[in-house]
Amino acid sequence: MTLSIDNDTTIGSDRGARSRAPLAVVAMLVTTLIGSVLPLIRTPNFYFWDDTAGVAVGVWQRIAQSVLAGQLPFLEPDMWRGGNFAAEAATGMWNPVMLFLMVVTHPIDDVAVAITLAKICLFLITAGGIYLLARSYGAPEWTAAVAGTALALSGWAIFMDGSSWINGTAITAFTPWAWWALRRTMLLEYRPWSVAVAAFFAYLVPSTGNPYGVLSLAVVFLALAIEAVVTGRARRIVPLVAIGAGVLLLVIVVYLPFVFTSAYGNRANSGIWNDEFLSVSLSNLLGMSMPTHRPYIMMWGNPMGFPGTYLAWFILPLVPWIRWRSVDWRALVGVIVFGGLFLVMALGPSQLGMFRWPARLVPFVYIAVIVVFAVAAGKGLIRSRPGVRWAATAGLIFAGTWMAFSDTPSAWKWHALTTIAIVVGVFLAVRWAGTTSWRAFAVLGVGAMLALVPQLALTKSNQNVADYEMPSSKSALQQQFAARSDGMVVQIFDVQKLVAEHPASDRWNDLLAGNMPSVAGFESTTAYSGIGFTDFDAALCMSYNGGTCAAAWDALWEQPKGADAPLADLLRARYVVVLNDYADNDEAPSGWTEVDRTDVVTVYERDSAIPFPNGTISSTGADVSVSADEKTGVTAESVTVSTTGGPSGDRTLTFARIAWPGYTVSVDGKSIAATSGPAGLLTVELPPGLDDAELTMRFTPPGLVAGLVAGAAGVIVLGGTIWACARRRRAESHDTDGTIDQPV
Repeated sequence: MTLSIDNDTTIGSDRGARSRAPLAVVAMLVTTLIGSVLPLIRTPNFYFWDDTAGVAVGVWQRIAQSVLAGQLPFLEPDMWRGGNFAAEAATGMWNPVMLFLMVVTHPIDDVAVAITLAKICLFLITAGGIYLLARSYGAPEWTAAVAGTALALSGWAIFMDGSSWINGTAITAFTPWAWWALRRTMLLEYRPWSVAVAAFFAYLVPSTGNPYGVLSLAVVFLALAIEAVVTGRARRIVPLVAIGAGVLLLVIVVYLPFVFTSAYGNRANSGIWNDEFLSVSLSNLLGMSMPTHRPYIMMWGNPMGFPGTYLAWFILPLVPWIRWRSVDWRALVGVIVFGGLFLVMALGPSQLGMFRWPARLVPFVYIAVIVVFAVAAGKGLIRSRPGVRWAATAGLIFAGTWMAFSDTPSAWKWHALTTIAIVVGVFLAVRWAGTTSWRAFAVLGVGAMLALVPQLALTKSNQNVADYEMPSSKSALQQQFAARSDGMVVQIFDVQKLVAEHPASDRWNDLLAGNMPSVAGFESTTAYSGIGFTDFDAALCMSYNGGTCAAAWDALWEQPKGADAPLADLLRARYVVVLNDYADNDEAPSGWTEVDRTDVVTVYERDSAIPFPNGTISSTGADVSVSADEKTGVTAESVTVSTTGGPSGDRTLTFARIAWPGYTVSVDGKSIAATSGPAGLLTVELPPGLDDAELTMRFTPPGLVAGLVAGAAGVIVLGGTIWACARRRRAESHDTDGTIDQPV
């Protein structure tokens, strides 16, 4: 006996289906775990790659360190251009799941192992979210488990987001959870507890700090609103909008500091243009079921060298066998809208405002594809007219093989072996396993994991992006660079040149790229930043990853425009490390001594001690005298100053810190302006006639107060929504129309 529930799902009297669900989930998680570990066999640092090594590890370590010390990780001045975590936004510090992963992995000495464990957790979260989302649309347990495994182990998820962009992995992980929770509360007619759960999971997506999270969640809300209208639940849109408004208010604080800071960095001008970089085509997506297909998509250096548009080997080959006429397409309209919108954007220009590189959107297209597949395949396979269906399957498999061969003919053996494996897999699915039982998972789900074998044989790592091969032991790094932990280090080197010309065994003996100096425990201008600070970057001609041009060597010993001291002095540099044959550094600059020269670098140390070692003042005007300067916190500083001279006197005070928006300076309680001075350094103009006055400096991320007020308003909106839903349910003692919704 079955009972149809509001045209959404079917509740049966078979308790076996419910009892099998935990087994399906366990099988999915175990398979996903094994699959996510497979890349480590050939490449132990597979997930310690490119931006993960260059930026994420340093940020995660410092945020965890600050939180564990009871500090707010908004700004870390000693990380210079890479330390404005509030303005960077995409740090994950506002996301409770990511913050939890940062803190619990922080004690692990090997940062590569720590970040790898965090990524594997996110893969498992991805699988679980897809499972719940597919189940909510009516997919059987084992079919939903297949879907979760497939998406978590798909090409872009493992080889691009997984290896390099952890924020992309996080958004893909949290999006299906938010979608499931929001749809569930809508079907439950907004029971108070379900509203709270939906708000929490919805908040997880944009709170990663990545604008793609905002985009993803916005499309989820739109898709559910359209689904509500099409399925006759238009009246349920109002509470959905209220939840969306509450979550939007909550995440304003995540992005407002970026908005107020971006004008000072390299994100100031974002337009609409196309250069085909990381742009996908429909033909690329048609290779979604060929594991060895490496599409011809332009990336850094060469065309894509990994299966970036691969989803699952069984999707297209099983299309002819699925009972498409049995699918309730009206119930799936939200999924279709979500997938359709992201497909349009994925096929769009390479830059659209803040959104660039449309290949990043492929995982969101595939969320919709895999859910539709799970629901449709959950109806079982149709085996009538087998000859026609086998012919269609053969054509689809051949098309995928031909596309893979056309893009990389040299890998023909792997294409052939993979094609044979797909044929065998489809035969087993059609003749024995089906798509709804544990046998289906044994063929399709385990097969999704095994598909990584030919992929990893061809592509042991993502060579389209940088492999820095930096050491990863915190304790070893801190010991190695302990001699430079007593002062600021300026590194003059080009990362690409260093990696290309020197083996990993000696390239990192005296240099570290990206945010790794922070992990090693020494202050350095070298840092990775997604926003940068234009004036500072220009002074040292710094790239996004902290590398410099050769001209930075000369610039270091010259006075920037408007300054009365060389840049090295303005930065309070204690050590300068320069790549050999990269700059004309045969002689030590005046006031500096060469203390070491290796096959890779030359190291210089300042001869005299820097005044006020506990402060950051680096230059004073002729009419300023400083008697005390001391940092009173991570960003705060206290200075005792006196000034002489008339209105035209030189009373400037320059600090060795970037002039990020958000600094406030006061003298004896009266505010004075903090400006961006030479090389983008923080500068103030003191009033005349000061006698041992107290100058205090503090930093508050711009927009933080407004963001917190908006967040409080969001809590009120969500609390009011929960209260209104509870009040309405108390007023309704029973269902007025005799039907109920029962989501998974």
